[in-house]
This record gives sequence, structure tokens and C-alpha cells, in this order.
Amino acid sequence: MTDSAPSHGFLFDKWLHLYAERVETMRSSEVRDLLAVTARPDIIALAGGSLDIKASNLGKVSDIVADVLTEAGPEALSYGPSEGHLGLRKFLVKFMADEGVDCDVDDIIITQGGQQALELIAKIFINPGDTIVAEAPTYVGALNAFLSYQASIIQVKMDNNGMIMSNMEKTLKDLRDKGIQPKYIYTIPNSQNPGGLSMSLSRRKKLIKLARDYQTLIVEDSAYRRIRFEGEDIPSLKQLDSANVVYIGTFSKILSAGLRVGWVIAPRPIREKLVFAKQAADLCSSSLAQRIVEQFFHETPVNNHINKLITVCRRRRDTMLDALDEFFPKGTTWTKPIGGFFIWVTLPEYIDTTAMLAKAIQQKVAYVPGKAFFADGSGRNCMRLNYSFPKEKDIKEGVRRLAEVIEQEMELYKRLKV
Repeated sequence: MTDSAPSHGFLFDKWLHLYAERVETMRSSEVRDLLAVTARPDIIALAGGSLDIKASNLGKVSDIVADVLTEAGPEALSYGPSEGHLGLRKFLVKFMADEGVDCDVDDIIITQGGQQALELIAKIFINPGDTIVAEAPTYVGALNAFLSYQASIIQVKMDNNGMIMSNMEKTLKDLRDKGIQPKYIYTIPNSQNPGGLSMSLSRRKKLIKLARDYQTLIVEDSAYRRIRFEGEDIPSLKQLDSANVVYIGTFSKILSAGLRVGWVIAPRPIREKLVFAKQAADLCSSSLAQRIVEQFFHETPVNNHINKLITVCRRRRDTMLDALDEFFPKGTTWTKPIGGFFIWVTLPEYIDTTAMLAKAIQQKVAYVPGKAFFADGSGRNCMRLNYSFPKEKDIKEGVRRLAEVIEQEMELYKRLKV
């Protein structure tokens, strides 16, 4: 057999004995795996997680790129500080002040989107076997980042007000009784991915108290904070407890995912170690991309831009909720998000959404199976639907097609049960 010859349906890998142990815990992102399918023009993609760029009115970006290259060409095309471009960090100080968070430029690190922030935080905190506490369900990219460093992930159930704090308290107490110190609590408190749920103010305060009592850190992923359709603006965890919270933000959800620009705000000792980790990872984020973001918001008032995005996303959310009411069969339930990009659907327990996906794709519609959002592979009867990317007519038709597939699965189960 040659080194590259197939063996029993898979590619022979002569380097198996050389890989690090952590490779065993790495797993593919089911969201990313679906991109090849959802990129097909005949597929209605309810599986994405990004803005519809065409609806974002970004026509001026090409002019901004030209201006940046004209005014700062050599610097924009060179290495920059590992901490990030100073001009963008100054903008973020003002941006965060609008959210009630007091910070300065030396508290901020620019990252390659929020995903790199998650990976760098995992890198500096997690040893093999360490415990992380997160929501159930939670963002698949966070799970993959934590698992790649061989973490043990315990997930706490949610309801319409976010993580259930009685369950969180019991989890932390049980861990302490076993002599286990969780490294941090990871949460997406606003319009959570994938549930679309937001944590109430009383639970935020309780979470902060629990983190203090059990001497652990909170990592707040605030990707969807600004995409809020209704309801009161609840203070961020960072605003409520600056000293004990690491805050992650991203421009992927309010400007462009392709620019790959995010940020972290952390207490100084943690920030210093994150800089070291970033230097080892990529030296620095793209100087060009950072300047494009800075210039865009120099020319475009932030709130005006975000309000346009909210208008589009709210209309599409309403279209999806109406379509779910119209088409989905009895026995199915779903969340009703007040912001963000996603709706979480729960089907009867006997339906496996991973197995059902192939049938959905045959009907030219795609979603993300629920088990991707659990470290233990549960959530098999759930799915995440995205409304921020597809057009309204596609949302309605996609939900209708998906309802037909679900009804077929329900009918098949009834026949087999008889």
C-alpha cells in the first residue's frame, strides 16, 4: 500500500503516531461543513449565521478601501501592533461607552473575529481535563475552541430568561464538592446563538454573585448585543462587574464577517497573556481590515447603520415566526427571540435532525442539527434556523419545505409504531 492509498474507504494516515493528543478532541464545525451545500443556488439556506451583505448597504466599502490605501497604504499593508490598530481601539472605547462599559485603549485587543478571541482565551486558561461551564445549548465555535484544548464542558439548561441560576448554583456546588475549580463560565447573554434567548437582569446579577462566590471568571460573548428588536436594553455583564468579566465583541454581526475583526476587553493581567498568545498565533490582525472598519464608522454613524440592520433582521424574524405558525405541525415548539439571528426549534424526541438533514437537502432546504450545540451530543431532536441571511420569500418557502419533511418523519414514526 502506498502512503496515500485508500484503505477500507478512508485515506491511510501514516502520521497518526505523531499527532498531539488534543487532535482526538478536535471536531469539525457542522455549520462550516454545511457551507458547501448552502452555497448552492438551488438550496434555501436556513443554516447560516451571517448578515445578508446586500441588505447591509455596504456599497461605500470599495471607496473606503481606496481611501485607506491612498491615505495609509504602507501602514495598512504592513504588520501592526499585536494589540491592534490604535485608531480602531480608540473608536471601540467610544463604542463601548455607549453600552455603559468604561474602558481605555490599553484594555482592548483586536482579534480575528470573535472566534479567535474564544480560542486565545481557551489557550491561556485550559489545561487538559479542565472544566468549563456553558449554556445548553451554546455556540458551536466556542465548543470546538474549548474541546480543542481538551476541556471538560458542563452545560447548564436555559429557559426564556437565559441560564437557570438554580441549576448553575447546583453545578458549581457539585464541582466544588468534587474538588474541581471551573476555569470560567462562558455565556452569550444577549439573543444567544443558537437559542435566540436573552438573560434577564436578575439572572445576570445572580450569575455575577455566583462567579464571585465560587472564585471563577465569566467570559461574556456579546456578538449580538446591538441587534435588538424590542425590549429594554439590559446592562452587559461587563458593565455590571468589570473586574471579573472578559468581554468579547465582533464586527462580524454588524458590518462584515469576511473582514474578520473582533475584540476582547479584559483585566490587565489577562490582557497581557492574551497578547502573548496572539503573537504566537498570528503576530497581528490585518492592518488593512482594521482601518477599513475604523474608516467605515468614521463616515457612517454607528447607530444609524445598526438601526438599518435591525429593520431588516426584525422583518425577517417576523416572517419566519409567521411561517412557523402557519406551516409547522403540532408537537413542535420554537423560541421567539427579541434580537439576534436565530430561532431554536424543538421537535418530538423521536426525530433525529442529523439523520433528517439529508431529506431536507433533497427538498432544497438546509438547517443546522441541534446536537452540534451540545458537548455531549444531546439536542438531537432540535435544530437552529437562521433568518438574518435569506430573503423573506425564501424564508417562507424554506419553512414550508422543512415542515413537509418533518411531517413525513412524524408520519413514518406513526406507521412504524403501529
